[in-house]
Amino acid sequence: MADQISSFDGIIRAVGDRSIAGQSIGAATAGDHSPIINLEWDTLKAPSQVKLAGKMKNLPQAPSAVFVGREDVLAVMTETLTGTSVQMAIGQVIHGMGGIGKSEVARQYIARHSQRYQLVWWITATSDEEIKADLASLAERVHPPLPEALALSTALGVEQAAHWALSWLQAHDDWLLVLDNVEDPKHVSKLLAQLRNGHIVITTRRLVAWPAEVTRLPLDLLAKDAATELIALTSERTIDPRERSAFEVIAAELGYLPLALEQAGAYIRESRISPEEYLSLLAGYPAHMYAASSEGGDAERTIARLWRTHLDAIRERNAYAVRLLQVLACYAPNDIPRSILGADSDRLVVLDALRLLSFYSLITLDKETVSVHRLIQAVVSAEDETRSAIEEDSAPELALAWLADAWLISTEQPPSDRVARRRMLSPHVESLIRHYPVTAEFRENAGIFHAAAAHERDDGNYIRAHRLISCALSISAAALGGEDPRTLEERNNLALLLGRLGRWKESKDEHQVVLQIQEKVLGKMHRTTLTSRSNLAVVLGDLGQLEEAEAENRAVLQARVQVLGEGHPETHISRNNLAHILERKGDLEEAESEYYLAWLAMVSIRGEEHPETLISRNNRASALWRMGRVEEAENESRAVWEVSRRVLGDEHPVTLASRNSRVVLLLEMGRAEEAEKEGYALWEVLRRARGDEHPETLTVRSNRASALFEMGRTEEAEKEGRLVRDAMVRVLGETHPLTLMSQGNLEHYERSIKLLASTNIRKSFGNLEANSLCPCGSNKKRKRCCCESS
Repeated sequence: MADQISSFDGIIRAVGDRSIAGQSIGAATAGDHSPIINLEWDTLKAPSQVKLAGKMKNLPQAPSAVFVGREDVLAVMTETLTGTSVQMAIGQVIHGMGGIGKSEVARQYIARHSQRYQLVWWITATSDEEIKADLASLAERVHPPLPEALALSTALGVEQAAHWALSWLQAHDDWLLVLDNVEDPKHVSKLLAQLRNGHIVITTRRLVAWPAEVTRLPLDLLAKDAATELIALTSERTIDPRERSAFEVIAAELGYLPLALEQAGAYIRESRISPEEYLSLLAGYPAHMYAASSEGGDAERTIARLWRTHLDAIRERNAYAVRLLQVLACYAPNDIPRSILGADSDRLVVLDALRLLSFYSLITLDKETVSVHRLIQAVVSAEDETRSAIEEDSAPELALAWLADAWLISTEQPPSDRVARRRMLSPHVESLIRHYPVTAEFRENAGIFHAAAAHERDDGNYIRAHRLISCALSISAAALGGEDPRTLEERNNLALLLGRLGRWKESKDEHQVVLQIQEKVLGKMHRTTLTSRSNLAVVLGDLGQLEEAEAENRAVLQARVQVLGEGHPETHISRNNLAHILERKGDLEEAESEYYLAWLAMVSIRGEEHPETLISRNNRASALWRMGRVEEAENESRAVWEVSRRVLGDEHPVTLASRNSRVVLLLEMGRAEEAEKEGYALWEVLRRARGDEHPETLTVRSNRASALFEMGRTEEAEKEGRLVRDAMVRVLGETHPLTLMSQGNLEHYERSIKLLASTNIRKSFGNLEANSLCPCGSNKKRKRCCCESS
């Protein structure tokens, strides 16, 4: 027969064969095989009758002395819990990914506002058992001591002691309960439903719905400056200006995640190393550094241990979710298109996996994209290293296959949509470079590295294109050999790209190696060999080796006439390239003649409105201007632009090139206002078509700055020139010829501004030195003092 005993205030009941509640008479036992405990009638107190003698709290850890970048979060939290708008008990849920600093925010709030509360009680809420145990501990602290120092949880049992604590909280106010690291919202739902007299703070990485009276406070990553300051303060190093950039790089590498930043700072402090040395260790031994805890610290509180625990919990519920996360770890951290995921899986399977990963705050899930913190990617990738990357179902192989399918599908889209789609996909192809192995087996999906490199080259992202084409070359060379046509094609593309990057010496060396192999394998007069030789001639011109460039161009032209015929388009590309070198050498008559012959040939082969024909005509306009035939040059330049706009559209490369040539021509003719107007309009078109930092966009912006300078708008020119220079450094690097040219322009503008300022001062005040007091003590101006005039 079951015993049913009502509790003290009629709020809760203990029901069951062997359960026991608070008000016991005589002999009481907490369960099978428990000792018999005799309690008198007045030994156990009703919760409503127990008052605290003073303030009480049980923080398991003191707040950190280093706390930065979260003042706005604390302000919101304070207003939510203690502001004038509060009319009832309120819960505050602090949620975010593991290591984001949720518990630390709660500790900092307590440190600043504990005087508002009689009781502050911290509960580890990872399981139902831990919650009950910590509530039972609260009961033992609050209830007056029992006879013979008997623990309340021993007298009543843990569950009933927890019920007693719950009843006490219901009967009193001015308390703060922290439910730390809630794993399952069901574990705290009853507490939230029954407690109304105080404040509850919940920390959790779970992204779920909460009751209306519970306010959500999401934690984001630290800002760059705050993250840098956190590492420096934790490392106990003063930020030396020479070291600041290293601290900033560490912060970026660790993704501005507080726990990782604290780990890094502690490692630097304890090892007595510089931030530069830490960066080197992080690059060489990432898995070790992610797992390194501070001496005397909690070894479980490292990013590696933290997320491995998460992965184990997810694996028990949904193994595919872990596999999906391993694939996501191969991509770039941000803006992974959801549409490419799980090409070989059921859509519902993928959705369930994404929901679970988002629930654990391991990913950020938007309508169209998924993002993963870079450190989660690093830890997950290290976990997956035991599996061969070329197994059919390995994460890198799946990641590559899904991207290759998406890239292929994009070929069916309209041009503008195709470019936008590939701009979204390409960063993830680049990210795969560090995961995808170079092996003796060539797999067709690896061709996506070549395709992405071509896209990035055309999009003006030469540095990214260089990384991609280098990967494509390594894969091809390892699998097919150095003399395979595909390998030679990749090497030729690499040489061309080095030229685009302004690394002309390296480009020349690559072209010469490719040419040497092709002459041996294909023969000197093979069409492909002649193309490589033509490309080498272009690089020789870029290097300023004009005599060699002319000789190479003439040789290629003669060979193409012999092999392909006078009327072949490639023959006239050689003729055009020869003319360009002649123009640069100052041989303007012959250059114009060659341009004219190339143009006439292209008209007969391609027609007057073909892009290659228009390029030849535009080049001839440049030569005409240099020969002093200005009106003829302007007419040709305008005609090319107008035809290009009509036939090819405003955003076609030929239209844009011809329009820029016209801007330069107007500048050279001294028509700065027209050049500025045309330059601005062209810049707007290029921003839309190519993006703000495409080299062509920056070149046009630089030309517009020159027009502003010629118009006397020097300060505007200097501002534009500085923006161009900074962007050139980011996109092309500090040593690229275009960057150096933009730096030279900027220095010219700055000198002109200083000279103008000095001139204006002299005009307003005369010569400053002459009007200053003479140092002889006469109190006369220098120009009037006898000692100066003598």
